[in-house]
Amino acid sequence: MLVAADGYVRVPGKGLRNLRIYILDSDERSSLLTARMLEEYTDIDLLGCSGDASPGLQEVARLEPDAVFIDTKLGCISGLAASERLLREFPRLRVVYVTASREYAVEAFEQRAFDYLIKPLTRERLARTVVRLRHSCENALWRQED
Repeated sequence: MLVAADGYVRVPGKGLRNLRIYILDSDERSSLLTARMLEEYTDIDLLGCSGDASPGLQEVARLEPDAVFIDTKLGCISGLAASERLLREFPRLRVVYVTASREYAVEAFEQRAFDYLIKPLTRERLARTVVRLRHSCENALWRQED
Protein backbone atom coordinates (compact mmCIF):
# COMPACT_ATOMS: atom_id res chain seq x y z
CA MET A 1 0.00 0.00 0.00
CA LEU A 2 1.39 3.43 -0.98
CA VAL A 3 0.78 6.50 1.15
CA ALA A 4 1.05 9.84 -0.63
CA ALA A 5 2.37 13.05 0.93
CA ASP A 6 -1.16 14.31 1.57
CA GLY A 7 -2.36 11.24 3.47
CA TYR A 8 -4.10 9.52 0.57
CA VAL A 9 -3.59 5.79 0.38
CA ARG A 10 -3.40 3.96 -2.91
CA VAL A 11 -5.76 1.03 -3.08
CA PRO A 12 -4.15 -1.98 -4.79
CA GLY A 13 -5.82 -2.88 -8.04
CA LYS A 14 -5.35 -3.99 -11.58
CA GLY A 15 -3.25 -1.85 -13.91
CA LEU A 16 -2.42 0.96 -11.50
CA ARG A 17 0.38 3.37 -12.30
CA ASN A 18 1.60 6.73 -11.07
CA LEU A 19 0.30 10.03 -12.37
CA ARG A 20 2.58 11.20 -15.18
CA ILE A 21 3.23 14.95 -15.31
CA TYR A 22 5.28 17.23 -17.56
CA ILE A 23 6.16 20.89 -16.78
CA LEU A 24 6.31 23.52 -19.53
CA ASP A 25 7.33 26.87 -18.03
CA SER A 26 9.83 29.45 -19.29
CA ASP A 27 10.35 30.75 -15.73
CA GLU A 28 13.16 28.46 -14.59
CA ARG A 29 12.79 29.32 -10.91
CA SER A 30 9.06 28.62 -10.95
CA SER A 31 9.55 25.42 -12.93
CA LEU A 32 12.09 24.19 -10.38
CA LEU A 33 9.77 25.01 -7.47
CA THR A 34 6.85 23.20 -9.11
CA ALA A 35 9.07 20.20 -9.86
CA ARG A 36 10.32 20.03 -6.26
CA MET A 37 6.78 20.13 -4.89
CA LEU A 38 5.55 17.46 -7.31
CA GLU A 39 8.50 15.20 -6.44
CA GLU A 40 7.24 15.08 -2.85
CA TYR A 41 4.39 12.84 -4.04
CA THR A 42 5.23 9.15 -4.23
CA ASP A 43 2.49 8.57 -6.79
CA ILE A 44 3.69 11.16 -9.33
CA ASP A 45 6.26 10.58 -12.03
CA LEU A 46 7.70 13.86 -13.24
CA LEU A 47 8.49 13.07 -16.86
CA GLY A 48 10.41 16.25 -17.59
CA CYS A 49 10.54 20.03 -17.72
CA SER A 50 11.10 22.47 -20.54
CA GLY A 51 11.29 26.23 -20.68
CA ASP A 52 11.15 26.26 -24.47
CA ALA A 53 7.79 25.66 -26.15
CA SER A 54 8.94 23.85 -29.29
CA PRO A 55 11.00 21.04 -27.72
CA GLY A 56 8.58 20.93 -24.78
CA LEU A 57 5.61 20.29 -27.05
CA GLN A 58 7.55 17.57 -28.86
CA GLU A 59 8.40 15.93 -25.52
CA VAL A 60 4.78 16.05 -24.37
CA ALA A 61 3.68 14.45 -27.65
CA ARG A 62 6.32 11.73 -27.27
CA LEU A 63 5.75 11.02 -23.56
CA GLU A 64 1.95 11.42 -23.45
CA PRO A 65 1.64 12.49 -19.80
CA ASP A 66 -1.62 12.52 -17.86
CA ALA A 67 -1.18 16.24 -17.15
CA VAL A 68 0.88 19.20 -18.26
CA PHE A 69 1.66 22.05 -15.88
CA ILE A 70 2.07 25.03 -18.20
CA ASP A 71 2.63 28.77 -17.92
CA THR A 72 0.58 31.21 -20.01
CA LYS A 73 3.78 32.81 -21.31
CA LEU A 74 6.31 30.61 -23.06
CA GLY A 75 8.23 33.10 -25.15
CA CYS A 76 7.57 32.54 -28.85
CA ILE A 77 4.13 31.02 -28.25
CA SER A 78 1.57 31.54 -25.52
CA GLY A 79 0.75 28.75 -23.13
CA LEU A 80 -2.86 29.02 -24.30
CA ALA A 81 -1.86 28.39 -27.92
CA ALA A 82 0.44 25.55 -26.85
CA SER A 83 -2.25 23.86 -24.78
CA GLU A 84 -4.81 24.30 -27.57
CA ARG A 85 -2.43 22.46 -29.91
CA LEU A 86 -1.86 19.70 -27.36
CA LEU A 87 -5.57 19.25 -26.60
CA ARG A 88 -6.35 18.83 -30.30
CA GLU A 89 -3.89 15.95 -30.46
CA PHE A 90 -4.49 14.58 -26.94
CA PRO A 91 -8.07 15.39 -25.88
CA ARG A 92 -7.78 13.53 -22.55
CA LEU A 93 -4.71 15.54 -21.47
CA ARG A 94 -5.26 17.56 -18.31
CA VAL A 95 -3.82 21.07 -18.63
CA VAL A 96 -2.94 22.80 -15.37
CA TYR A 97 -1.88 26.41 -15.76
CA VAL A 98 0.73 27.68 -13.30
CA THR A 99 1.07 31.39 -13.94
CA ALA A 100 1.52 34.79 -12.36
CA SER A 101 -1.25 36.24 -14.51
CA ARG A 102 -4.94 36.07 -13.61
CA GLU A 103 -5.97 37.70 -16.88
CA TYR A 104 -6.09 34.49 -18.94
CA ALA A 105 -8.15 32.37 -16.55
CA VAL A 106 -11.47 32.67 -18.39
CA GLU A 107 -9.88 31.84 -21.74
CA ALA A 108 -8.00 28.92 -20.17
CA PHE A 109 -11.18 27.39 -18.77
CA GLU A 110 -12.95 27.94 -22.09
CA GLN A 111 -10.18 25.74 -23.54
CA ARG A 112 -10.94 23.02 -20.95
CA ALA A 113 -8.18 23.88 -18.47
CA PHE A 114 -8.13 21.34 -15.67
CA ASP A 115 -6.98 23.95 -13.16
CA TYR A 116 -5.45 27.42 -12.99
CA LEU A 117 -2.86 28.02 -10.26
CA ILE A 118 -1.46 31.45 -9.43
CA LYS A 119 2.26 31.89 -8.71
CA PRO A 120 3.83 31.66 -6.25
CA LEU A 121 2.53 28.12 -6.00
CA THR A 122 1.71 26.85 -2.51
CA ARG A 123 1.77 23.26 -1.30
CA GLU A 124 -1.83 23.51 -0.11
CA ARG A 125 -3.13 24.68 -3.48
CA LEU A 126 -1.06 22.10 -5.34
CA ALA A 127 -2.39 19.36 -3.05
CA ARG A 128 -5.97 20.21 -4.06
CA THR A 129 -5.01 19.95 -7.71
CA VAL A 130 -3.26 16.61 -7.18
CA VAL A 131 -6.36 15.20 -5.45
CA ARG A 132 -8.49 16.30 -8.40
CA LEU A 133 -6.00 14.79 -10.85
CA ARG A 134 -6.16 11.47 -9.02
CA HIS A 135 -9.93 11.42 -9.22
CA SER A 136 -9.86 12.40 -12.87
CA CYS A 137 -7.33 9.81 -14.04
CA GLU A 138 -8.85 6.43 -14.72
CA ASN A 139 -5.56 4.59 -14.20
CA ALA A 140 -5.48 4.80 -10.39
CA LEU A 141 -7.93 4.25 -7.55
CA TRP A 142 -7.65 6.29 -4.40
CA ARG A 143 -9.45 6.63 -1.10
CA GLN A 144 -8.86 9.09 1.69
CA GLU A 145 -7.56 7.65 4.96
CA ASP A 146 -9.54 8.64 8.05
